[in-house]
Amino acid sequence: MRVLREPQIISGFLYEHPVDALPCLTHCGEALLQKYRLPPHRHEGFEFLYLSRGNTSWQFPGRREAQEMGDLIICHPREIHETWCDEPESYHLWIGLRLDALGRDGRRLASLLTRSGCRLLTGCHEMKLPLQGLIRQVVGNWPRRQQVVLAYIRAFLSLIEQRVEMGEAEANSSEMALPYSHSVQKALSFMEQNLDRRLPLGDIAAVATARNVPHFCSQFHHEVGQTPSAFHVQLRLNAASVMLRQPGSTVTLAAYEYGFSSSQHFSAQFRKLFNLTPRDWIARAARQT
Repeated sequence: MRVLREPQIISGFLYEHPVDALPCLTHCGEALLQKYRLPPHRHEGFEFLYLSRGNTSWQFPGRREAQEMGDLIICHPREIHETWCDEPESYHLWIGLRLDALGRDGRRLASLLTRSGCRLLTGCHEMKLPLQGLIRQVVGNWPRRQQVVLAYIRAFLSLIEQRVEMGEAEANSSEMALPYSHSVQKALSFMEQNLDRRLPLGDIAAVATARNVPHFCSQFHHEVGQTPSAFHVQLRLNAASVMLRQPGSTVTLAAYEYGFSSSQHFSAQFRKLFNLTPRDWIARAARQT
């Protein structure tokens, strides 16, 4: 592991060839950056970078892309590109993959990406969890790391293939069909992008561009049927329930990962939603595998 120490990096690390038995995974990493600019560079395989916070600009040959929070950028093999950001903070998760080393499924996706010329997938919030899980498996050096990392890679690639096949137009139209107002939908997206901590109501209302917090809470409850705080807790618990099904996950890790003040508080909230303790949930998942 190489810790990234450049002046524009607040914190971050990079793993080159992190799993010897998986040559398809060339590198992975994450970083919290401040105003930065990376000079033109390229990779031997595909690189996929998810933006969890902030906005970033990319320059490809003859083409510029603006990446926003929740978007996935795709850099093609040996394609020269550069990136920069003028914001005080942006948070990045990325992996490098040789798709040709992933068999038929990998070659099919490589062909699809090359044929479509796809560089940017917008609003890919579902891709954050598999990327985070993959990186944490690499860092944690878990006993079944190879199998779990490969499972995360295949899940991640399936999500990409699904998005590309849908096409941007269909994806946007399905988002427009959601039964919520624009302001509530913005709040929901913000909550989904921030499952690792409790969000102040003022921050959610500001993202929703509401007149004031009481008006926003009333509108949200009317449309969704829950208070914003209760709904966000439910989102975090749902994500934690997925994590607890993964090998090596513990109640303490899940509580920390999703921003609960203690494992006791997390367990009480979990049982209230699922009518099972987290430990019972883990035991049930183990019996089903």
